[in-house]
Amino acid sequence: MENITDLVSIIIPVFNIEKYVSECIESIAAQTYKNIQIILVDDGSTDKSGEICDKYAALDGRIEVIHQHNKGLVVARKQGLKSAKGQYIGFVDGDDYVAPDMFERLLMEIQRSNADFVHSGYFQNSKEIIPFRKEIIHISEQKVKAEFLKKAIFGVEAYITPSIWSKLFKAEFIKRNYSQVPNEAQYGEDLISLCICIEEGTSILLLNEAFYYYRHREDSITNEVNGRNLENIFKCYKNLSVVLENYDYYNMVKDSILEYICRNILNKISIFSSDKFRIAGYCYPYAEEIQGKKIVIYGAGAVGRDYYTQISRYTDCDIVAWVDLDSEKYDYPYIKLYGIEALDVLEFDLVLIAVKKEEMAKHIYKQLIQKNVDKDKIIWVEPRTYGILPEEN
Repeated sequence: MENITDLVSIIIPVFNIEKYVSECIESIAAQTYKNIQIILVDDGSTDKSGEICDKYAALDGRIEVIHQHNKGLVVARKQGLKSAKGQYIGFVDGDDYVAPDMFERLLMEIQRSNADFVHSGYFQNSKEIIPFRKEIIHISEQKVKAEFLKKAIFGVEAYITPSIWSKLFKAEFIKRNYSQVPNEAQYGEDLISLCICIEEGTSILLLNEAFYYYRHREDSITNEVNGRNLENIFKCYKNLSVVLENYDYYNMVKDSILEYICRNILNKISIFSSDKFRIAGYCYPYAEEIQGKKIVIYGAGAVGRDYYTQISRYTDCDIVAWVDLDSEKYDYPYIKLYGIEALDVLEFDLVLIAVKKEEMAKHIYKQLIQKNVDKDKIIWVEPRTYGILPEEN
């Protein structure tokens, strides 16, 4: 380590998560970097979460517990920031957990780079989600900041998660910037704080390693699907607009934000429907160029599903097969999905790779070449978001 005397403060908001909070606390207490301050903010839990926090505080002097009336996530984090004594600050949600070396690795990297904060990857449902490469991003100029926001945060291929966890910040930097997040922002508060950090920062280190284990809970407030949640998305857009207008950025990135917000709305609305094909989020942008062709669609996720809808409904093409390497994990009634081995016997003109990210498309391209598919028959282009913004003249 560059400096093992530096204290790292880790803030964990806690609210009615008695099933998960012990695993979270234990994963942090077991960190290989020992000079840590663990701040548990019990935000008025009505289950045994607060008692569990007190139990761990009695066993480990590095742990302190703040009990408060329920005031929401933003206020809980701000309360934790007031108590944070470290030179560096990290955040963990109380229903998640982290790898043993997370804060040792992040501390080493932020000290070496002197970045304002370091961003790393995470695991969700055993899937590793990481930045595509390790690099330091210098964002001192206004135009550079705007382009970074559009591509890295709001873009279809965004490579920085809009989360405050999976990161480590310089203490004064995050204290100053998080104070600007509205207390009532219970949806999108991480995104708002991240945008503020980018606007106020000069450098960010991207680390293509994952240490954080995110637990996707269907019963969480974020994952609820109801009118209130949709209303919160609009409030998030309003708060973002205000923040970016304060920094004279809004006009530079407003189209990207609108598209980002609309994608979130479409995702929420689509959950209401049992017909996964009803609401399309993506479309293949050059449909006129594949007219009259025999098409294999490769990829059965959201992009593949939307391409199937688009091509089968609106183009004069013959979908020879819909293929995915993990075809057995999808269940689309009345539609046959094939494994990659089907390419050995099919006759086709084109294989349309239906994924969002170029890195994944490159990986699939290599698989197809190994299956002796003619490289001239393989197509991938970045999917266009479907009907969200008007076309420019």
